Amino acid sequence: MLWPVLLDTAPRDTTWSLGERVSTRLRWLDDPDLPDDLVLHQVVVPASTLPDFHGQPWAQLIEAGDLRAVREGEHRAGDVTLDGCLGFDAFLRIIGELPVTVGIVRRVRVVHDLHDRGTSEWIRRPGCVRLTDVSDACPTRLRDEPSFGEPTPDDWEPEPGTVQFMSPEEYFRLARDHLPAEQWQARGFLVDLEIAGPA
Repeated sequence: MLWPVLLDTAPRDTTWSLGERVSTRLRWLDDPDLPDDLVLHQVVVPASTLPDFHGQPWAQLIEAGDLRAVREGEHRAGDVTLDGCLGFDAFLRIIGELPVTVGIVRRVRVVHDLHDRGTSEWIRRPGCVRLTDVSDACPTRLRDEPSFGEPTPDDWEPEPGTVQFMSPEEYFRLARDHLPAEQWQARGFLVDLEIAGPA
């Protein structure tokens, strides 16, 4: 079965290329903030309770064939009906007792959200999502459009005293009048991961 996986950050251990076999820990996202046609609806899967360090329930372990995913905020064991998608979370890598999911990457798309220029920051326009097919989930693909600068050569070094570090808010206030009225901003990747189903 193909399972959509939202990567809001690119996995550091691998770039998740088309056709690649990946092994990772995943979480279930009940509200991934994606259009309805990009997420799963009414998927029934078995769940068990995951205990914390003190033996108290802290999450569900969703299992369907070779799929294993953590669903926080729920503790009930038994069959559950889910809407949403899977998500990658680098934090789960450090929890050694969580089982991994193994799958094959069948499609990778960059998720862009449309933003309007506000008075002090970009404001995301709800429901305006654009997907672009790419060959892998390389972090360099997460660029906003349009780009406002020329590409910087790898060997470039700034003149002493010319670089100024500022927060995104400071940059926005300084550059606001030169920014477009709207802009597509990359949020992450949506990966179709083929995971073996129940035998």
